[in-house]
Amino acid sequence: MEVRFIKPEEAADFLKVSATSFIWKFDEKVDDHVDTPVLAVFDNGKLISGLEAIDFECNYCGTSLGTIGIGCVCCLPEARRKGAVRALFDKIGEIALEQNWTLGFLHPFSIEYYEQFGYGHLNQLLSIHVPFVNLNHIPRNTNAVLYTGEQFEELSALHNKCVIMENLLTYRKDKKCFCDKPRENTDYTYFRRNEKGEADAYVRFTVSRPDTLTVEDLYFLTPEALFGILGFLRNYDGIVKELIIRRQYQGSAFSLIADRVSGEKYSWDGCMAARIYDIKKVLESNIYPDEHGIFRIRSLDKYEQNSGIFEVEYEKGKANITLLKDGKYDLSLEPHAAARLLLAGEGHTAESAAYLNGVHLNNSADDFFKAFPHRPTRFVDSF
Repeated sequence: MEVRFIKPEEAADFLKVSATSFIWKFDEKVDDHVDTPVLAVFDNGKLISGLEAIDFECNYCGTSLGTIGIGCVCCLPEARRKGAVRALFDKIGEIALEQNWTLGFLHPFSIEYYEQFGYGHLNQLLSIHVPFVNLNHIPRNTNAVLYTGEQFEELSALHNKCVIMENLLTYRKDKKCFCDKPRENTDYTYFRRNEKGEADAYVRFTVSRPDTLTVEDLYFLTPEALFGILGFLRNYDGIVKELIIRRQYQGSAFSLIADRVSGEKYSWDGCMAARIYDIKKVLESNIYPDEHGIFRIRSLDKYEQNSGIFEVEYEKGKANITLLKDGKYDLSLEPHAAARLLLAGEGHTAESAAYLNGVHLNNSADDFFKAFPHRPTRFVDSF
């Protein structure tokens, strides 16, 4: 089998495989190109499997990390169970460093299936439902501006300021990241300016009358900015009954507001899985405690850059990381477990981490768990 990125003229072949895998209608007149790079497996010259490889940059403790978003993983039914998908993920691991992919993300149909490729369960996202009639304690206002594309620099700058506030949020530096034709697409984005004239919050939403206003994106810099943009949304309470904020988590800022609103409901909104392709880069980017600490992680990864024992000695927020080939260690981690403990921001202890698949503790590893406390963490981009 040959694994490589497809050529433009091979896009239709990839889309045919996707259509056959996921049972969607293929149209030869329309389905002849893809907008993202596609990594594919060829068997005797025939494309049998592939995936979309989407470049991102995401925030991790204030550092921008190169990221691959993996979408549309597909394989012809008659070619399954022959190692084609594994060949794709092996190739990603081989080229990750040269492509500047420190992290990988995907939407898993099965956590257990993707663990075999080193992807661990990360975000469990929620949609929060609130009756508009119960938001009367939030002052209504009209202080928002419709985004039409002309304000791209302002909106992009605002978004990328918000990114720093939560781990794994992705930077948006391309106009394609925002909808600039709201009336044509019934997809509206409004942003708020504060008393200084500075943009400090924005919201992207759709409306399904007479039932719901669904917020796809909600970003803000301060509590005042959040209440301000929510107050603007209250102007729609005459045409819809319910406000839904998507892709939240228990303990997010909006969940803290919704918790005191009667009639609020939570529904599952999917999850993400992640893999680390450069553990040393993640360890170097982490923000450490001021007090001195030292720990050793044995990484059970097959990729050379991630294989061995990482000794981390930290103090005053920084750390020195040394890769050792052998020796004593505090805990060993399989790749999917490393992703969860280092990235998810759950704030585990030795007691809770002992229940995670792929984690083996030799001791309490106190200095390790102090270095990875609970942190606001959310990967929400779709692909």
